[in-house]
Amino acid sequence: MNLLYPIIALIVFCGLLALLVYLQKSNKSFTVRVLAALGMGLVFGSALQAIFGADSSVTTEVTKWTGIVGSGFTKSLQFIIVPLILVSIISAITKIQTGAKAFKTSGKIIAILLITTAVSALIGFLAVQIFGLDASELVKSISGAEQSEPRKPTDIPTSILNIIPSNIFSALTANSALPIVFIGVIIGFAILAIKDQNLDLGQKFLSFVEGANELVMTITDFVIEFTPYGVLALITKVTAVNKPETIINLIMFVVASFAALITMFIIHLIILRLSGVNIVKYLKKVSPALIFAFTSRSSAATLPLTIKVQTDNLGVSKGHANLAGAFGTTIGQNGCAGVHPAMVVTLVAAALGWKVWDPGFIVLLLIYVTISSIGIAGVGGGATNASILVLSMFGLPIDLVAILASVEFLIDMGRTALNVHDAILAGVISSKLDNEFNNDIFNDKVKVEELKA
Repeated sequence: MNLLYPIIALIVFCGLLALLVYLQKSNKSFTVRVLAALGMGLVFGSALQAIFGADSSVTTEVTKWTGIVGSGFTKSLQFIIVPLILVSIISAITKIQTGAKAFKTSGKIIAILLITTAVSALIGFLAVQIFGLDASELVKSISGAEQSEPRKPTDIPTSILNIIPSNIFSALTANSALPIVFIGVIIGFAILAIKDQNLDLGQKFLSFVEGANELVMTITDFVIEFTPYGVLALITKVTAVNKPETIINLIMFVVASFAALITMFIIHLIILRLSGVNIVKYLKKVSPALIFAFTSRSSAATLPLTIKVQTDNLGVSKGHANLAGAFGTTIGQNGCAGVHPAMVVTLVAAALGWKVWDPGFIVLLLIYVTISSIGIAGVGGGATNASILVLSMFGLPIDLVAILASVEFLIDMGRTALNVHDAILAGVISSKLDNEFNNDIFNDKVKVEELKA
């Protein structure tokens, strides 16, 4: 093989990487950089295939070297799995309020968030089937996974037994997600118990958890910032060795995602209508929070507005609004931690030959998605983290998560709006269940300023 052509191609690739570095130093937004990486990867990969052919030695050699960047990004995602699961679960558990009334209210809100997440996971699963999405070529080209010997999902009894680790240290190093979730839950509730018995010591543990959570999320941010470079390398390989239909599948994934998100939003409205809420008036009152969530793409950044809309516009009590808003940023996000991971896992499982219509798989999917939604931060990269967690629970390769990051920015606005709306839904329904929903505020019969006077 003549090494001249691979060297020239790799020089071009390095130039594209340098251009992404320049865009980052020029303070271009993350979305712009990912979009630029997607475009450059499409053009560069297509050029390799057009000039040298998909199966040529030149293309193989070039994608082998560019794979250092692409596989490096994938390995980085794998690197954060264990600390992300452990610290996120502990952090979420320790946010549960103490006190009989607060505990009951927290339980209702968390239950609503988790139940709607399970429903959203089912909607995501069905969207893949209805739109006929197929990621077989994508999974095979990225991870080299073959379908000749399809793997089988673990049955439910075995999965339940596997949750309990026999050795805490081996569980943390085995890269198995379920035991880590169990450990996180135990530690979280243990800290709450210590806090009830010894407030000072409990606060020290809480401070440590808060610091650990900040550290892990900072490391996660570092990895997510590497996304444009990973996308460039991965899209280059996908377009260099696959047919154009593969790219069309990515576009169809975006369309199917929005269809699933809209469907879940309609289900939210049906639940509210059944609880006696006037939907037209409701939509007018919640629109400021949803619009901000859609444009900001951050559930956490929308939190102040999420709470204000509930208390000032809808008539939700302050306690319910604060708890629903806070929990909604880390638990049961219907878009990022419900619809998206369910779609990704279904695609990967089907690509590897799993029988995704098997009731056992569907039940496990709903359970795993619901469990993994506990602790997912309402910031950029949340959907990626959720998908990694669920794939890890199934023991599936996470490679597709990396490639789908190239189109995530197109979906993220809708996902974030759905996340925020679920928090508002939880606040309204829980407040109504506790008879603390102020209908006069909702119907504009009482001004908020009069209540404060």
